[in-house]
Amino acid sequence: MTAFWDFLYESASRSRQPLLLGEGTCTAQNILDLAAIARTELAACRQRRIGLLFRPAAGSLAALRWFEAAEVDVFLMDASLSESAVAQLAHQLHLAAVVRTHPESAHLTSDTDSTWQVQPFPFQDEASGNSSVTILTSGTSGQPKAATHTWPSLARPVRIANSPHQTWLLTYQPHLYAGLQVLLHCLLNHASLVVLPVAASPEEITLQMVTHRVQYVSATPSYWRRLLLFAPRSQLARTPLQQITLGGEVVDQAILDELKSVFPNTRLAHIYATTELGRCFSVTDGIAGFPATLISGPSADGVELRIVANELQVRSANAMAGYDTISKQANRWTADGWFQTGDVVELVGDRYYFAGRQTDMINTGGNKVYPFQVEQVIRQVSGVRDVRVFGQASSIAGELVACQIVSQPEQTPDALRSAVLAHCRQHLERYQVPRMIEFVEHIELTTSGKTRRT
Repeated sequence: MTAFWDFLYESASRSRQPLLLGEGTCTAQNILDLAAIARTELAACRQRRIGLLFRPAAGSLAALRWFEAAEVDVFLMDASLSESAVAQLAHQLHLAAVVRTHPESAHLTSDTDSTWQVQPFPFQDEASGNSSVTILTSGTSGQPKAATHTWPSLARPVRIANSPHQTWLLTYQPHLYAGLQVLLHCLLNHASLVVLPVAASPEEITLQMVTHRVQYVSATPSYWRRLLLFAPRSQLARTPLQQITLGGEVVDQAILDELKSVFPNTRLAHIYATTELGRCFSVTDGIAGFPATLISGPSADGVELRIVANELQVRSANAMAGYDTISKQANRWTADGWFQTGDVVELVGDRYYFAGRQTDMINTGGNKVYPFQVEQVIRQVSGVRDVRVFGQASSIAGELVACQIVSQPEQTPDALRSAVLAHCRQHLERYQVPRMIEFVEHIELTTSGKTRRT
């Protein structure tokens, strides 16, 4: 199967189970029925560059089906964007229109209700003719990049499972690569995907995991830390999880060990993927980093890895077609076809460990500090529940190392601050030791579930 139509038709013909559960419950057949309506209501979008404020709802999926047939180049956008942000992106990307979807699109009862709202913009650039899908990269800092894929390149990494009906939880935003991968997995495997409100609390999340009997969850390490910190352990123990997947951020040993302790019978995997490259590799041995043997040659999936000046570089059969031509992104490909990921690794024994991203690096007085490495040390201090390290602007040093800490309730700020500084001075270089420490109730995450670095 190579087309979005194929995915929907196969799912509708093979399964009567809901594709989406929770907010906007619907089946694949509901989506196909709506796609027939989209043919009329979205006819003006044919062969144009169109933005879609993408929700995990029937209306958005039906629009994708029609856009593919109409040779639309679709740009997936965050459904929560403000009017001004939508307009800015539309002008940057030369979009002919931006389409909004009603959140309850599968169950509208009034003839006056419209599934879609189309906001036109003054651009009439013709589409490429490839029915491309462009994803804006998530990142933790800087401007998003517009990575153009096709449905075959997006579906290629999806594994077809031999297990009975699966139920997944959606933790990533659906317009991002990771969320789209989970959605495609459920489509191709005739599985169900539980969709929760964006602002759902850890308690609400785990309650719905129990209610819907969720078996599979893919999320960032930061998302898992939040669940482990604030969700009742008794409720977590009742979730019938069969597999936990971590991705989107560096996975440290502490989070792997804690997840194994809370879910001893659950398979753990951490995955390396990027919007530009697709899925590259996964590790299931319960150890942070990845074996050096992965560098030895191409994988069965057509992925090659190499290390150049401590940076991971990749060639992948799952890669995007390129950055969108109008958005004019900087070229990150080498002359011989390797993608420069910006992820820094260190070889320790027979294993590579991630140090952090070049874009997250703090430059303090000419010294390079990777926040993840400092966070690892701070997490070792008794009384620290969670931590975020980031750069604070300084007129003298350029940037200072700063951190936010979530403490155990019984800890006093002064005592914990002293303990953290003493431990950092013992285990870090002087320039890596935080100069500013703030205590907070929780660590703020980006909309993609990652720890914010700016």
